[in-house]
Formats: sequence, C-alpha cells, structure tokens
Amino acid sequence: MGSVAASLDFQLASTSPRRSDLLTAAGLRFSLCEPGPEYQDGGDEHASVAGDPRAHAIARATRKGEGAVPVDRDAPILAVDTVVDLDGRELGKPRDVAEAEAMLTALAGRAHRVHTAHFLRHDASGYRGLRVATAEVVCGVPDAAALRRYLASGQWRGKAGSYGVQDDAQSFFQVRSGRYDTVVGLSVAAVQELLAELRGTQ
Repeated sequence: MGSVAASLDFQLASTSPRRSDLLTAAGLRFSLCEPGPEYQDGGDEHASVAGDPRAHAIARATRKGEGAVPVDRDAPILAVDTVVDLDGRELGKPRDVAEAEAMLTALAGRAHRVHTAHFLRHDASGYRGLRVATAEVVCGVPDAAALRRYLASGQWRGKAGSYGVQDDAQSFFQVRSGRYDTVVGLSVAAVQELLAELRGTQ
C-alpha cells in the first residue's frame, strides 16, 4: 500500500455532503468516488422495508462499497448507510411532505434507534471490515406550529425517518445515548477503528 498505508488516505463512496463534512471536521483525508447501487433489483430508497433495520444498513453499506468504482485502486474505499429503526421497523426517506408528516407523527413522543453501518474495502490486501454504530434518539412532541415550520423548511427531504438531528428548523429530536455523529450519518470513531484495523493488517 506504500504511502497510502502510512497516511491511510481513503475514498468515500458517498454523495452525502453531511458525511463529507463529518470526516473533514475530524481531520481525516479522503477523496470521493461513486458508490455502488444501494438497493437490489431497483429497490426504492423511499420504501420502509420489512425486516431487521440494522441488517438493512449492513447490506446496503456493503453493496455500496463492493460496487464502488475506485478512482485510486490502491486506496481503501469506505461506504456508509444509516437507517432509522422504530420498534424494529425501518422508516425510509419520505416521498413527499405528507409522508414526512406521517413519519414525524409516528416518532413524536417516542424513542427510536439509528443504526449506521460502515464498510471498508481494500482490494490490494483483500481486507473487508465492518462496524455498526447505534444511537438512541428521543423525539419530543412538537406543537402544530413547530411541526409546520419544520415541514415548510424542507430540511426533512432525502433523510431517513424524515428528519436530521442537526437541522436548525427543528429542536424536538435529541440524542439520548450513543454518538451524535452516528445519527447525522457517520460515526467518526467507527471509521477510525476500521482504518486502524486495516493498518494492522499491513
């Protein structure tokens, strides 16, 4: 792996600006590459898929990573997937404001879990690594005006469970346990663990 082994620069197989921001803020050096397909057989990112939400996150992160096309074939590839788990049921990304409102109403006044799976691939060594970080989030009960403001902001678009804990248009989601960045969409600690594990194989 040469100089890459020393620095452990890697490629992030993601189009998410939030994940890039988290890695940049942590001082990790990376470039971007195109992720592999997230869903099998043309699956819909907006669907709330039946089955174990944590297992879905693992499967999707793995597909994104294994299917990614590297720009630098010597550099590791990191792929990530985040799911919202309400009582063992996945809440996907809302198609429209009505679906967003329905998800937020379902979450109101309740705790739920967020699972973020991290998959690291390094073809030169054959390494494949996986870490799953889980956090618990509590949703308050927003009044009608607060809910309308958040829906009108559009910040829920493209986000699992119809929310971003970091969104400035809402204040009713709070992380109760686990890492805040896990809920945003990437655990820096999990990425650092995977990079250290890869370094140990060199």
